[in-house]
Amino acid sequence: MLTEQQKKYLITIYLLGQNGERVRITDIADYLHVAKASAVKMCKKLIEEELIVKEPYRQITLTQKGVSEANGLFTPCVILQDFFASKVGIEPKKAGEASMMISSVLDEETMEKLINYVLSQG
Repeated sequence: MLTEQQKKYLITIYLLGQNGERVRITDIADYLHVAKASAVKMCKKLIEEELIVKEPYRQITLTQKGVSEANGLFTPCVILQDFFASKVGIEPKKAGEASMMISSVLDEETMEKLINYVLSQG
């Protein structure tokens, strides 16, 4: 079971790495508004969990396990972000941040129920 922080970092790496973009520690720290040292520390934990790979002075990439975990977290984020922006009227960037926070905090069962509710609101 991933911690809230691990989920946030995994989603961030997934987001930043879309379309083949390079993902660096600095990018992650900037995106999450954390110190670079904090990003380094969490990335080491994600490496230990075999969710990411980072060679010295190279970009960060998700492992197959990391991609699988991130996909499971990212899809609900997208659904919530769209709901917050289109139905609630929250500015898209803030809707994205809120959806990531919610996705990283809620347990799987609660998240599934929330997503089912959001989808039922069509």
